[in-house]
Amino acid sequence: MLSTISVDVPGYPFGSVTPYCLDRMGRPIVYISPIAQHTKNIVADSRVSLTVIDKGVSSDVQSQGRLTYIANANEVVGDRDLAERYFRYFPSARQYDRTHAFVFFRLEPVRIRFIGGFGQIFWVEPQSFAMANPFSAAEETRIVQHMNQDHADMLRRLVGGENVEMVGLDSEGVDVLTDDVKVRIPFPKPVTNTEEARQAFIEMGQRSREVRSSA
Repeated sequence: MLSTISVDVPGYPFGSVTPYCLDRMGRPIVYISPIAQHTKNIVADSRVSLTVIDKGVSSDVQSQGRLTYIANANEVVGDRDLAERYFRYFPSARQYDRTHAFVFFRLEPVRIRFIGGFGQIFWVEPQSFAMANPFSAAEETRIVQHMNQDHADMLRRLVGGENVEMVGLDSEGVDVLTDDVKVRIPFPKPVTNTEEARQAFIEMGQRSREVRSSA
């Protein structure tokens, strides 16, 4: 849920559902149309908040982990690496600029409110919130292509689906799409370079084969 400050009802918050992915510094990126109400609000006042709720098994939303990411929304122009990463996560969005010239905005963090459950409620400062992605755009693209071309079976075993495509990775894990649903696969431990990522994939592959053989 992206909350902006309304221009039509001055001073009041305006909430809208907006997809996002993270850039290489762990900052949310949104791709929105200039004619959308939330875009008009952002242009007038860049202060926003993004509320994210964990997908828990309980129907009680208050028992699920969640955070409110308070930020300033700044337009991003001409960053093709960022655009390509976003389009891997949301392939259908690639055609949006043919209609209303969609625009990228980066949410620069001010402060984050995290609720992990009972007694786990605290503020997080931006410098403590996210780990920078250790992979360059070229490294990430190369790893993603390699995993999809040469290790698709392993990805399917890990996710448990047939239509599986890896779209991105960072120090803590990989993201895959299966039937247009994003699934997060964590690394056994954080990685800082391509060699550590390779070792993590080997360990994950061994684990997936063990799970399959015991099923």
